Amino acid sequence: MYGSICTVRLWDDGHIHGLENALKRSDCLSKRTRPSWRIGFPLGLCLALAASVCHAGGTVHSLDQARGALGTKDARKLYDRAMQDSKDDPLGLAMPAGFTPDLVVKALAPQRDPGQRVLAGVKLWPQQPGKYVAIACLAPSAELAGKLRQYNGCNGSFDPDHPFDVWFGVFEEDAGAGAPRLLARTMAPIDVPVDWQRTRLGDAPDAASGQSAGDAQGIMPESWNRFDFAAYQLKANDYAFGVRAGWEEGYSGGGASFEALYLLHMDGPALRVVFARPMAFMKDIAGDWHKDGTRDHDMTDGANVLVILKSRTGDMYDLQLRKRGDKQAQTFRWSSANRRYE
Repeated sequence: MYGSICTVRLWDDGHIHGLENALKRSDCLSKRTRPSWRIGFPLGLCLALAASVCHAGGTVHSLDQARGALGTKDARKLYDRAMQDSKDDPLGLAMPAGFTPDLVVKALAPQRDPGQRVLAGVKLWPQQPGKYVAIACLAPSAELAGKLRQYNGCNGSFDPDHPFDVWFGVFEEDAGAGAPRLLARTMAPIDVPVDWQRTRLGDAPDAASGQSAGDAQGIMPESWNRFDFAAYQLKANDYAFGVRAGWEEGYSGGGASFEALYLLHMDGPALRVVFARPMAFMKDIAGDWHKDGTRDHDMTDGANVLVILKSRTGDMYDLQLRKRGDKQAQTFRWSSANRRYE
């Protein structure tokens, strides 16, 4: 049996006032298990106490119990997407007023044919009032795009020999012009891979099995799944936004989903990927059949937590990536030469 792993996002500089608040940030707790104590504890103690009451994953005896065995919010989101049971609009297909798919594609990928659009989306950026983040996902040809547009996703696994190109951008409201104004964009399709060799999550996509132990090149995502608007403050009054990208695997019984976090940061008119690391996985291995037609499912999930540290390199906060329950952590510091965290 594999232990499940909670995701706890930390954006506090000192204390969480009240154990209940700490437990509410621990994704694996139900309302029944949250105590009503209201005492101030240091942040680290709150998180340790929160982690101590989390459920572990394991074997369930029918598919309808599978989701409940997952211990983290991130894993449940992965499961919902795999089961096509997500009701939200994670990439902003329902665009705010003033935006159209053609406007987004022409702004983010001006050299490309808007007919190659598989998906375009826009969402309001909560940490930056009046600003919007956008995605343009393009197929190699308009013909292929026309076939895939109906699925409302940016999933290149439909045709792995012809991967999609993906651009991101930031717009702002421009009442005087009567149309959104582009502030920054990725200057080329995203080409930053994710290194799964150095993750401590305990599992990795099969696609990463070709990486040798010393290979830091990593693998590119198969799909771009949702914007992540946690408060990724990289320096004073300056935020990045997140994008969750993933890999899906199907087995003869069950399947698996893996997810990475990309952080994109504005640098003048350029929007740069400054961080890309594994963040979560969910695996469902189907087992023995029962007489009533149900089947065992061995559920495993894991998640990392990204901590914004108080320490800085230059004027940029250091980042720490930690698997819940693991004493070891990876610290990433800003490289002014390469304009990213390393």
